[in-house]
Amino acid sequence: IYDESLRMGRLVNELLDLARMEAGHILLSVESIEVEPYLNRIIRKFHGMAKEKEIDLSVQFETDEQFFRFDPDRIEQVLTNLIDNAIRHVPESASAAILISGRTDERGLYIEVSDQGPGIPEEDLPFLFERFYKADKSRTRGRSGTGLGLAIAKNIIDAHRGNISVKSKLGQGTTFSFYIPRNIE
Repeated sequence: IYDESLRMGRLVNELLDLARMEAGHILLSVESIEVEPYLNRIIRKFHGMAKEKEIDLSVQFETDEQFFRFDPDRIEQVLTNLIDNAIRHVPESASAAILISGRTDERGLYIEVSDQGPGIPEEDLPFLFERFYKADKSRTRGRSGTGLGLAIAKNIIDAHRGNISVKSKLGQGTTFSFYIPRNIE
């Protein structure tokens, strides 16, 4: 009962967040962030969960430019959702890995979260960012999500005037990518 009440509380909070975002009431607190230490800090939150499943988590950031402007709390929400999803969907294996990679260029910041999980069926890909959509309808064990995380992530990236996308092949894994343009203020 306790776990279910926590899940319901999380669902209500996520629904409220999403409703506010969809109504255009998302306020960004944009600041200049040193990207690589920021990504490493977020990754550290997941080391315990990844270690339990014998998944190697790594960050790769390639740029001469260390700072970029975005809302760090909102982008952390996006990354937390993507990394948590990757860990939950990658089967336990000593060879499993999740790579968080980033780069900047003259247009903006690009970040990818790639896993070696089972992949997502092609017919599900167009619907992943819709609220309550779950590609794996059979997933009942462990911590299942609310089906709102990717819809929230999309709204956050949209508020940054960026875009988010997914590429996946069954049996080969999934990569979620997002882009945030410069000068979002």
